[in-house]
Amino acid sequence: MRTIVFSTGLRYAALLLLVTDLSGSPPARAQEQATSTEAGPGMETVIVSARKREESIAEVPTSITAFTAETLKDYNVQSFADYATKTPNLSFTYGQGPTGFADARTIAIRGVTGQNLFGTAGATGFYIDDTPVPGSVDPRVVDLASIEVLKGPQGTLFGESSLGGNVRLITRKPDLSSSGYGFSLDAGVTSGGGSADGGGNVIGNIVLVPGTAALRLVGFINHDAGYLTRTYPTDPASPGGGDPFLSVPRTSSGDQGANTSGGGSAALLWRASDALDITLRVMFQDTKIHGFPTAFAPLPNFTVSSYIVDRAFDVQPYATDSWTLPTLDFKYSGNGWSVVWANSYFYRHTHDVEDSSYGTQQVLYGSFYNVTGLAPQPYLWVGDRNHDQVSSEMRLSFDPIHNISGTFGLYYSNTHTRFTIPATYANGLSAPGTTSCSFGPPCTVMSPAWPNDEIWTQTDPGTEEDKSIFGEVYWKFLDKWTLTLGGRQYWLNQTSDYTADGFLNGGPTLSSPQSNSQSGFNPKVALQLQATEATMVYASASKGFRAGGAQENFPGCSQFSGIPADAITHVRSDTLWTYELGAKMQTSKVLISAAAYDIEWSDLQQQVALQCGFYLQINGNKARIRGGEIEANGRLTQELQFRAGIGIAKSDITDPGNLALVSAPGTPGIQPGTRISGVPDFTAFVGAVYTHPLSADTQAFVTADYSYTGDSISLLVGGSGNVATRPGYGLVNLRFGVDRGQNELSLNFHNLFNVKPNLGDIGYIGYVQLNQAGGAIPQVATLQPFTATLQYTRSF
Repeated sequence: MRTIVFSTGLRYAALLLLVTDLSGSPPARAQEQATSTEAGPGMETVIVSARKREESIAEVPTSITAFTAETLKDYNVQSFADYATKTPNLSFTYGQGPTGFADARTIAIRGVTGQNLFGTAGATGFYIDDTPVPGSVDPRVVDLASIEVLKGPQGTLFGESSLGGNVRLITRKPDLSSSGYGFSLDAGVTSGGGSADGGGNVIGNIVLVPGTAALRLVGFINHDAGYLTRTYPTDPASPGGGDPFLSVPRTSSGDQGANTSGGGSAALLWRASDALDITLRVMFQDTKIHGFPTAFAPLPNFTVSSYIVDRAFDVQPYATDSWTLPTLDFKYSGNGWSVVWANSYFYRHTHDVEDSSYGTQQVLYGSFYNVTGLAPQPYLWVGDRNHDQVSSEMRLSFDPIHNISGTFGLYYSNTHTRFTIPATYANGLSAPGTTSCSFGPPCTVMSPAWPNDEIWTQTDPGTEEDKSIFGEVYWKFLDKWTLTLGGRQYWLNQTSDYTADGFLNGGPTLSSPQSNSQSGFNPKVALQLQATEATMVYASASKGFRAGGAQENFPGCSQFSGIPADAITHVRSDTLWTYELGAKMQTSKVLISAAAYDIEWSDLQQQVALQCGFYLQINGNKARIRGGEIEANGRLTQELQFRAGIGIAKSDITDPGNLALVSAPGTPGIQPGTRISGVPDFTAFVGAVYTHPLSADTQAFVTADYSYTGDSISLLVGGSGNVATRPGYGLVNLRFGVDRGQNELSLNFHNLFNVKPNLGDIGYIGYVQLNQAGGAIPQVATLQPFTATLQYTRSF
C-alpha cells in the first residue's frame, strides 16, 4: 500500500503556494553549490564528489563526465535522454529489464548492461544524492547542482550494481543567507503532435532564521505531446478485430505517447551549530503516459517507418509512474574531518496497461493451445510494480594526516518489491462449445476449453538486504605520486517467490519461496602521478559485483531449450575486473580527459526471451569489453565554449555458456564472438555555446549540439534467441535567445531532423504480435520527434 500523507493535488498546490507566496523583496541569487571555482582566465575547475568528498575533477583517477548547473542550462537539459545522449560511453535501451514500459529502461556504461525482471539490480548504479534508486527513474532536471557520470566499477564506495559505473544527480541545498525565487515557463509544438507542449517550474528559497535555517521549495509540471496514432476497426464486430492481416475500415486516435508529469521537492536545512548541519528533504514525481511511446519496427530492417500503430479494438493503453523520496541527512564537520549520516526511504509504484489483443489471440488460437469457439475480444494486460527501500549510510572522511587521507563507512539497505499481473480474462472461454488443447503437447482436447475464463494471474514478491563496510585511503608520496587502496565487504540476503494461475499457465503454480545469501569483497587499487602542474596520469584495477538470486522455472519453458533447470532457478552473481589507464589535463582554457580500459566479465547476467513467451535471467560464462573515451570541454574564446567526446566499447561474449542454448530449433543461438545485446560500439557528442554582448547587461546566445549512438544488436522479444541489428542514430539540437540579467528568453529545437531511433523492443506483459510467417513483429521505444519550444526563465 502506498504510504504518502498528501494526495498528488495537495502536494502540487502546497508547493506552488509556498513558492509563489514569498516576500515582495527583489529576487536575490541563491548560493551556488560547490561545483566550480576559477582556475584561470576563461576556464573553471569543475568540482565533483565522485569519491564522496569535494575535489577537482582533474585530480580524481576515474573517468567522469560532469554537467554543472551552467552546462545543464546552456544545453537545456530537462530529462534523462537529454544528458544520456551527451555522455560518451553511456547508452540506454528498452526491453532488457522489466516488462511493460514504465520501468523498462536499462542503462549501460562502457557496454556493461543488464537488469533483472524486477528492476532492482542493474549493471549501472543510479543515485539521487546519496540514495540508490532504480535506473529507470527519470527525475525532471530542475534545480540540480550537477550531474556526474562515473565510469568503471564503483563498488568500493557505492556497492553492488555499479558494475559499469553510476549516474549521480546532485541536488541544490537551501541557502541560509538570502531569500528569493525564480521560475520558468515554456510552450511549444511537436511534429505530428496531438496536443500542445508546455510546462513550467517555480523555485523558491526562504530564509527562516538567517544563518541558521532555510527552506527550499521546487514545483514543476510538464506536458510533452503524443506523436503516434492508434487505429482500430471502425466496426467492433469486424473480423479485423481478430485478424490483423485483414484490410478493414479503421478509426484513428491520436496523441498516443503523450507524457504528463509533475512533482517537486521541499528541503529544510537547519544549522544546529557551527559544526552540525541537518537537512530534511522530500522529493516526489508523478508521470502518466497516454499510450506507450512505441512503434512497430518490422524485420529485417528493424527501423521505425511509421508512427501509426494498428490495434484490434478501441481500448486505451497507458502507463503511470509515481515515486516519493524522503531523506534525512546529518553532517558534522570537525577540524580536518567530517561525519555524514544519510538516511532515506524510497517508494515507487508503476502501473502499465498494455493492449496485447492481437498477440494474445494469436497465442490462444495457435497450434499450442488450439482454442476454438472463442469470440475475438480485447485483451488488456496490467502490470503493477511496487518498490520500497530503506537505506542508511554513515561515513567518516578525513583530510591528510602524514599524507594519508580517506573515507570509511557503513551501509545498510532493505528492499521489498512486488510485481503483480491481476487476473486477465477471456470472456466465454468456459462456455459450452469451446474447445482447447490441455497444457501439452501431446494435445488432449478439452470441452469447454477451460473450467473458468481466467487466462492469467501472477504475483512475484522479492526482498534484498544489503550490509556493507567500505573504505578508501589515499597516500601521497614522493610529492607527485598518490596511491589509492579501497575495498568493500558485503553481505547480501535475498528472497523471491512466484505464483500464477490461469488457462495459459496450465492451472495454478503454487508458492515456492526461494532464498539466497552471498558475501564477498570488492577491492580497488589506483596509482596516479601529477606529471606536471596541468597533467595527471593514472592506472587502476577495480572489481565490480552484482547480486544473483533465485528464479522460478516457468512452466513449459525448459522444453523449448536445453537450459538446465538449475541454471534457471539459481542465477549466479556476476563479477568483473576493469583495468584502466587514463590521463587528465587542466589548463586555463580546456579540460581534457582520456582513458583506455579492458573489462573481463564473468558469469554475466543477461535477460532472454524464450519461445514460450517468458523472460528469464540467464548467466553466460565470459565476456570481454575493450575500449576507451576521450572528452574535452572549455572556452576557446571569451564568447565561445565547447564540449566534445567520443566513446568506444567493443564487446565480445567469449564464452556464452547457457546463453548459447536460448534458441529456436534450427537457429544457432548466442555464439562466441557475439556482441553484448543492447549496447553500441561507438558514441560521440559535440556541442558549442556562443554568446555575444548586445549591451552592458544583455547578451545573445546560440547553442548547438550533435550526438551519435552507434548500432547495436538486440535479442528479439519473442524471438527465441534470434538477433537483429538496431541501426545507429544521430540527434541535432539547436537553441538561441537573449539573456538580460535574471531574465532569459530562448527558442529551443529538439531532434531538429526528426530522427526516429529504435531504442529497443519492449518486453510484453502479455504476448508479442506475430507476422503472417509466425515471426515476432518488434514493438520498439522511440524518442519524441522534432519539437520547437519557446521558453522564458527568471533566475535568482
